[in-house]
Amino acid sequence: MKRTLCLVFIFVFLTSFIFSGCGSNNQAQTATTSGNSSTQAEASSTQNAPTANTKIIVTPQLIGDPDAKISISWLPKDGLDTPNKAVATYLADKAKAWVEKNPDVKIIPIAQTVNIQDAMAKLMVQVAAGNAPDVSGIDSFLVSKYYGYLQPVDDILKEKNIPLDSWFPFAQNVMKPKDKILAMMFTTDVRLFYYRKDLIQTPPTNWDELITTAKQMSDKGNVGFLYPAGRNETTSCDFLPYFWSQGGKLVDDSGNPVFNQGDNKTYMLNALNFIKQTIDEGISPKRVSTFKADSDMNSEIASGKVAMFLGGNWLAKQVSDIIGTQQFSDLWAVAPIPMKAGASRTTTSGGWTLGIFTDDEQKRKLAADFVISLYIDDEGMAGYCSAYGLLPPRKTIYDSAEPFKTNTVFQQCKEELEYTTIRPGASIYNVISQDLQIALSNVITGVSTPEKALDEAWNDVLKQKDAQKQ
Repeated sequence: MKRTLCLVFIFVFLTSFIFSGCGSNNQAQTATTSGNSSTQAEASSTQNAPTANTKIIVTPQLIGDPDAKISISWLPKDGLDTPNKAVATYLADKAKAWVEKNPDVKIIPIAQTVNIQDAMAKLMVQVAAGNAPDVSGIDSFLVSKYYGYLQPVDDILKEKNIPLDSWFPFAQNVMKPKDKILAMMFTTDVRLFYYRKDLIQTPPTNWDELITTAKQMSDKGNVGFLYPAGRNETTSCDFLPYFWSQGGKLVDDSGNPVFNQGDNKTYMLNALNFIKQTIDEGISPKRVSTFKADSDMNSEIASGKVAMFLGGNWLAKQVSDIIGTQQFSDLWAVAPIPMKAGASRTTTSGGWTLGIFTDDEQKRKLAADFVISLYIDDEGMAGYCSAYGLLPPRKTIYDSAEPFKTNTVFQQCKEELEYTTIRPGASIYNVISQDLQIALSNVITGVSTPEKALDEAWNDVLKQKDAQKQ
């Protein structure tokens, strides 16, 4: 009977997060790869080379002295064999420094699939079977499903003088669901509103101002406003702040869908009608329904004919890489996402956490110390996020470390991260997200009215919710 229940739990979990990635960038879709270490360049100049007077080695399969008495298994977000050279070098150098200080410990990196959804599915199977790694990277969107298995790290963070309130509020809620810190967030991202500062003196703050400004830009031959609205999780991440800012809730505290009930229905229709208005007013082209990723807009943005767009913080670097850093700085600025007049300021974020699974007290402390040095303390978080091009979820990093403390986009990101809302971890969320993506597409292309599109989404979500219960 227990085996049957376990299998049912795993099945529900696996089906709950298919297509759940927030689509922040291509980098966020990779995990540690397997079997390629012999053909890839060494992660750093020290990789595979023994340290003088020791037997310490640093490879994608082993970090430390092969004869070390204590072994810690580690499932990283990205391993030492990642094709991202900057990240590979950073991880190899930091890991080597740690095992040199802890010569009795060897780290065993666990090779994993390159697909994040597959990686998280495999991890849940291992956890449910009692074969979890000692320490693992976990997508913050899914970490709530692991709370019952994770070991607290309050004492270790206190010993390291890393207070919980050094993280942004949303990250604190992810890390400490009740009375214990069960995860440590080490990367994040945020959605921003980009505008041409050479054309627009003051960015719009609400939908009416956005429509007016975009029409003025369109009259001058520009595309007024771009956003991704294809059938992908990116679309949900960029659209949902319009709903949340009004006070909308997708699910109740029990995880049941409520987005088409009471005030939530009004809020969702307001958001869908705003999207419809961007099309009807001619400020956004219908082809936005083909943009599945934020980066699908890059070529148009780089053409110089786009006045405003909505997307992730990573687009600043992507567009800069195309048009040049100086030109991007001269032309573009970022601001809070314009919302319905009177609504609250909000955005959305994703990111990654670290969790300790081992209940061996010695290994718990060592595993936590290892990943804190790589990702969490001031030097580690600044170094990793800088190498990867991601945002630190600890707000104190933006005041102390380059490039975060002087870059204007990073400073705006810091401000926006104070207002972020994260997607609910309810098992029905992915169904809601996919149905809302279809609703948006149908509204944009004129297939359905906002009312009809919302009702169709709602009916399918209820149908799928009933199927989950069976």
